[in-house]
Amino acid sequence: MSKKVPFERFSDDQQKQYEREARLQYGPQIVNESVNRWNSYSEARRDAIMAEGNAVYSDLAQAMLSGEPATSPAVQAILTRWHNHLRHFYEPTLDILRGLGELYNSNPAFIAFFDRLHPDLPQYLQDSIAQYVDDLEYAEIVRLLAQDEAERGRI
Repeated sequence: MSKKVPFERFSDDQQKQYEREARLQYGPQIVNESVNRWNSYSEARRDAIMAEGNAVYSDLAQAMLSGEPATSPAVQAILTRWHNHLRHFYEPTLDILRGLGELYNSNPAFIAFFDRLHPDLPQYLQDSIAQYVDDLEYAEIVRLLAQDEAERGRI
């Protein structure tokens, strides 16, 4: 596995280009929210967020190299950290989470980014994120069914 750090600060020009692309793909609201959140952080907080992201992706790559199945509880726990890390930028919906997993393994820029850690990481990320989102969706269905059952009991 490469010892390179996955997250590095983008140049101002790169950042503006990524923001333009994201606005076209995801709409201005979520991108503006992300930019505003990022700009509200101190330099020290930004460094801590970057380090946190590096740790998450490095831990996922290490789990993969250790033979940990993408669906294992240990990998899913790392994905909980990943999900919480994304919240530094915006509140991702389940559709966005699933879409990110797919993008990590289909978008050439994401593939190149994760190839720096390991060439099998994009597929591993897609598989592990799909399981993570499936589990969240299932938990939400169970919660809603329990809520419906409780409301029927009060009628």
